[in-house]
Amino acid sequence: NVTVPFKFEAFALCNEVSERAQHALAEAVNTLVFKNGNIFGDNTDGVGLLNDIEHNLKFRISGKRVLVLGAGGAAQGVLQHLACAASVTVANRSVEKAHAIVAKLDETIFSACQFATLSDPYDIIINATSTGLTDTQLPIPDVIFSKDCLAYDMMYGRDTPFMKQAKVAGAHVHDGLGMLVEQAAEAFYIWHHVRPNTPPVMTMLRALKKVA
Repeated sequence: NVTVPFKFEAFALCNEVSERAQHALAEAVNTLVFKNGNIFGDNTDGVGLLNDIEHNLKFRISGKRVLVLGAGGAAQGVLQHLACAASVTVANRSVEKAHAIVAKLDETIFSACQFATLSDPYDIIINATSTGLTDTQLPIPDVIFSKDCLAYDMMYGRDTPFMKQAKVAGAHVHDGLGMLVEQAAEAFYIWHHVRPNTPPVMTMLRALKKVA
């Protein structure tokens, strides 16, 4: 199981990649299988995010207005898994980068904009930027957090500025620990053809975090 910043290098090492990794926007894999001298690669990030939001947090993506903050590798690895939404807006500091990504997707669902032009409320907001690592505040208005909105930060292990802003705005706030566990569970299934029961794992990890 491969993490940042080596997912692109892992992709380059593969002799073969899964269909979902092949059609992903970013040429990146996070799961490697070594067999008969060959390296098979897959990307379980999108499935991990989807399973956490829909199965663990009980938020349906289908028919919802989704906002993805950021247009880097983290966003590119999951965008295609959000295509069941009514609309998906990709917001980024550089709108050109966001437009370049959206151009590869279904533009009846996906659109692009700058952070500065955000003015509408959304049902689900996913922070795919790395601003949480540096405790940097994103230039986003409170109005984007609709009533009962899910504010999801892919970062985990800390209360990021995005999460703090979302809490004050009244959103349901969650970090990316569930995505971490769910992508690992999908990788485990690829290796062993057994799907782990993830809720007890997340309960244990959150308990350990409180102790630490």
